[in-house]
Amino acid sequence: MGSDEVVKKVLKDAEYRADLVPDWQAAIYQESIARLTQLKGTFKYIVTSTILESVGAGVHISSTSLWDAESDGSAVYRFENKTLIAFVYAFGLAV
Repeated sequence: MGSDEVVKKVLKDAEYRADLVPDWQAAIYQESIARLTQLKGTFKYIVTSTILESVGAGVHISSTSLWDAESDGSAVYRFENKTLIAFVYAFGLAV
């Protein structure tokens, strides 16, 4: 999928601003879904993200799913700079 490439493209020079988070998320979602739909196979895709201001506190994010491990999958990417932390999850579910 290249989640790392998508997130770096959108956030590489970003400084955290709460008012810009929805725009960053929309750009990440659009580019991620565009890349995922180019893959072979018939899948439904889900992309989620969390973007937080980096203030020195710890953060733990997790997810769980019940699915067919033979045909479904997921990927997570973490991005961090001096002012923000971002997590992007992508899920592909066979139809």
